[in-house]
Amino acid sequence: MANQILLSLSNNILNLILLPTEACNFRCVYCYEEFKYNRMEPWVVRGVQALMARRAAGLTSLSISWFGGEPLLARGIIEEVMLRAKALREAHPALRVSSNATTNGYLLTRPVLQRLLDLGVTSYQVSFDGPRDWHDRKRVLAGGRGTFDRIWGNLLGAREIDRDFRVTVRVHVDRTNVGAIPQFIDEFESAFGSDPRFEIFIRGLSRLGGANDPDLQVFERGEGDRVIRAMRTLASSRGLRVMVPGEADSICYAAKANSFVVRANGRLNKCTVALEHPNNQVGRIHEDGTMELATDRMMHWMRGLRSENREELQCPMKGYAEGNGGSPVPAEE
Repeated sequence: MANQILLSLSNNILNLILLPTEACNFRCVYCYEEFKYNRMEPWVVRGVQALMARRAAGLTSLSISWFGGEPLLARGIIEEVMLRAKALREAHPALRVSSNATTNGYLLTRPVLQRLLDLGVTSYQVSFDGPRDWHDRKRVLAGGRGTFDRIWGNLLGAREIDRDFRVTVRVHVDRTNVGAIPQFIDEFESAFGSDPRFEIFIRGLSRLGGANDPDLQVFERGEGDRVIRAMRTLASSRGLRVMVPGEADSICYAAKANSFVVRANGRLNKCTVALEHPNNQVGRIHEDGTMELATDRMMHWMRGLRSENREELQCPMKGYAEGNGGSPVPAEE
């Protein structure tokens, strides 16, 4: 833990979570986002590039995470920023650049993936809600149509690319679909079980502040922990790579001093869930790459680094009163 805390305070590390758009082509029934900003402002893009350039000489690690909305709706911005990051890596041999994307997978076609891999975006998280019949009840397009076949087809296309990358397939489990998860595990094993680039991450569905939260059939904590462990054990017994949060995940990105969420309008947040919560507004990025920060709010997000309190490190949003943006992410066991 001590080493993780030191890394979370290091000036040699910079973690940027970038929202190139806050729009989305999906309308998942449990979504908490408000789709406020259609596209990252050009001056914000320039500010991000300038920030990376300002810090590059003193960094050993630059991590760029693409989030949204659906980030692939603004792929041009991803390409623009990643080209700059690539140039900085070439100019600074000590700098390690890594990049990942959280995407619904609908636009992650084979040509798109190949282009993103060329730019250094090598890790992806794509979510499912079980087999087709269950998934298509919850993860739907803005017009209401199901999305399973398109996403699954894109992942099958990705499987045929002979390059290094990683795909984490996140599976949401609740009281309604738990009986169908073994079927999904079977289908995943058949399609991806022999490919070490694909792993499965099974976790309980959470209430994160969306309009439909009262209707979500989530598990109670103790019950859910048992169910999730059982599903993970089943997946492991099939020889699948199963992602299980461990010591390296014991400190939430929002608790780290060197991690920032950059919104499409230039606002800086710490947490990607409670985007509009007043206490989650920690500053702004400027076009010249400088950051204006609210020190008191930043210190509260980082309080676990001093206390070493497990809950404060796992979810520093805990302890804030509910406000705009709803509830925090529950800690993962």
